[in-house]
Amino acid sequence: MKLSIIIPLYNKEKHVERCLKSLMAQDISPSEYEIIIVDDGSKDSGAQVVQQYAEIQGNANIQLICQKNQGPSVARNRGLEEATGDYVYFLDADDYLATNVLSCLYTLCHQNNLEILEFDTKELKEGAPQDESYSSPQKPQELGVPVMDGITYIAKHDFRNQAWRDFIKRSFLLDTDIRFLAHMRAYEDLIFNASVFLRANRISKVNLDVHRYVLVAGSIVRSKDPKKNLEFINGMVKAIEELHVLIDDLNSSHEYYAKVVNKLKVKQQAVVFALIIRAFKY
Repeated sequence: MKLSIIIPLYNKEKHVERCLKSLMAQDISPSEYEIIIVDDGSKDSGAQVVQQYAEIQGNANIQLICQKNQGPSVARNRGLEEATGDYVYFLDADDYLATNVLSCLYTLCHQNNLEILEFDTKELKEGAPQDESYSSPQKPQELGVPVMDGITYIAKHDFRNQAWRDFIKRSFLLDTDIRFLAHMRAYEDLIFNASVFLRANRISKVNLDVHRYVLVAGSIVRSKDPKKNLEFINGMVKAIEELHVLIDDLNSSHEYYAKVVNKLKVKQQAVVFALIIRAFKY
């Protein structure tokens, strides 16, 4: 199995079929990748949509797991437990991919023995026409993917807050025992990404707009619900604490140590500022 795509699902019945359709419109055989959807105690019919889609399409590579609500971190970790692919990809149910991107990304990962491959995304408003177009002017082997360790990569390119920007080698995650923090329901991507990037020895980025990020109303990021906001703020507090731990554990002998510490502190300060604004706003 080349690739495992892990999707946490919670109350996304309106969007999950779009996500699945984009994963079916790819240029590798269904036998070479699996789609693991972990329904995290949804209150809508999202799980039934997935089940019906899989049955109608006859897609044996779609696996649905149902659990009680424990948050996206636990759902992703559960998906990782079931994954068998050489690489894993964490995708959100309300987003989707451009067509025919998986083969190129996997080839770049495999040929360069990468632990992490980052790629680009396009941001779209909910209700906007779908943008599934994708074209690579070069063959995968002709694309420039300079390989470096994670600390050097952060020094030169920074790192993003979202887990859906990267393919990650599954054996790397198993060897390092890096997982999403189960008690975080917000900013868990930030800490996960920082952790894997800082531990990686072979990481690269390809300038291809693979992912489509859809601004969906009602998500925890934009919610005004007091309970969701308290969860979000608690996640921000935990993220600030965990970034401090990562800074303390950083290899001080690395040539880019000081630069990366500064970048992590800037990220930490940005979370503090966002926390203050959110607390006042809501």
